[in-house]
Amino acid sequence: MTAGRGVGKDMDGAGTKPEDAAARLLKEAEVLYGRHQAGRRDPFNVFTVLRKSSDEVNLHSRFLAALLDHRKPGEERRANLEGFVKEDFMKKVPFAFTSDGAKVERERHNIDILITNDSRQALAIENKIYADDQDGQIERYYWELKGKGYKDVHVLYLTIDDHDPSEKSTGDLEKEKYSTIAYGEILDWLERCQKRAYDEPELRESVAQYLHLVKKMTGNDRGREHMDELKKLLLRGNNLTISRDLKKAAIDARVHAMHWVWQEIERGLKENPNSFGEPQGPSGISESRIRGAIESTRVTAGAGWFGLYYSSGIENALLGVKANKWVGFIVGVRCSRQEHEIQYEEVREKLEGMGGESDSWWPYCHVVRPDGTGLDPDDLALFQDWEASDKSIWEELAGNIVLKLNEIRERLVSTS
Repeated sequence: MTAGRGVGKDMDGAGTKPEDAAARLLKEAEVLYGRHQAGRRDPFNVFTVLRKSSDEVNLHSRFLAALLDHRKPGEERRANLEGFVKEDFMKKVPFAFTSDGAKVERERHNIDILITNDSRQALAIENKIYADDQDGQIERYYWELKGKGYKDVHVLYLTIDDHDPSEKSTGDLEKEKYSTIAYGEILDWLERCQKRAYDEPELRESVAQYLHLVKKMTGNDRGREHMDELKKLLLRGNNLTISRDLKKAAIDARVHAMHWVWQEIERGLKENPNSFGEPQGPSGISESRIRGAIESTRVTAGAGWFGLYYSSGIENALLGVKANKWVGFIVGVRCSRQEHEIQYEEVREKLEGMGGESDSWWPYCHVVRPDGTGLDPDDLALFQDWEASDKSIWEELAGNIVLKLNEIRERLVSTS
C-alpha cells in the first residue's frame, strides 16, 4: 500500500498507521500553537469595551461610514473613499463608481451606509453580522433608490463569510444588481486607511484597533510566522492528506458536542414545572441541522441558525432560544416588525425595563453565558478536552437559558 493510501512514513522511512500519523501531526501542530500563544495577549481595544463585536449598527456601520467620509484637515478629497471604490471587490459592481461629489450617509432610507455622487450613482451597503434578513430588503433598497432618480444603483451585502443574502431578501432582483463582500476582503483597505493616517495618531490608533477586531472576527488574527510554520508542517510527507481527514473529523466533533448542548437545553425546558410544551416552527436542533449551520456559507432556509421556539401567548410571536455560529445563544421573543407591527410593539411594551436588545425580528433578545452575560458557541476553547470534561459549563448555560425564558414568560403573563 502506498503512503498516499493511508500509510504514513516516519523520518526513518518506517511505515505508520493512519491514526498514528494523525496523532503525530496534531502533536506537532499543538507544539507550534503553544509556542505562538506563549506570552500573547489581546491588546486593549476600545471598540469591544464600548460595544459588542457583533454590533452592526452602532459599531461597524458607524465606524466604516466615518472612515469612508474622512478628510484630512485642510483637504477636500476623501482618500479612504477613493481607495474603497478602487478595491478588487468593487469589480463585482457593473459600473465604475466615481467619488466626485460623493456623499456618505448612515441610515438614509434605512440603509446602513449609503454612498451617492453627482453622477446620480448609488452604492447601498447592507451590513449583516448576525441579524436576520428582512423580507424584500435588498430588493426594496434597489428600487427605492431607482425611484429617487439614481441611474446606477448597486447593493453591497457585507458579511463575515461572504454568504449570499436570502431569497426572501432579494426577491425578484437580478443577481447583477447586488453583490457580496466579506469582512476579510476589506482588511487590505483598512490597512491602507491606517497607513494614510500616518500624520493623525488618534485616527491611526483607532483604525489599528478596529483592524485587530475585524481580523479576530474573521479568523485572520494568527501571526504570519505561525501560519507559515503550519503551512510548512502540512507540506511535509503525507500531512496534507491527513489534515483533510482531520478537518472533516473536526466538524463531526463540533456537531456532536453542540448536539449534546442543545439536548441539555431541551431537557431543562421539559423538566421545568411550567412546561413550555412542544417546540414550534422554525425549531431545529437535529445533528443534520447543526451540521448545516456549522458548514454553511450561505443563508438559506435557516442555514447558519438553529434553536428552539415555543408559544409566547401572543399571536405571531415565539418565545425561544437560537444559536448562530458567529454570535452565540440568544434568548428572547421572535416577531417580525415588518409583518406584525402591532404584536411586535406589544412584546416591547410588556418587556420594557428588562434590559436586553432588539432588532427588526426580535422585539426583545438577550445573549446568555454561564455567567449570564453572553457566550459564543463557536469559541473552540470551550470544547477543549470535551470527553474528559464534566460539562458543568454547558449545564450551567442550559440552566441560565431556562431561567431567562421563564423570566420572560412570567413578565409576558403578568402584564396580560
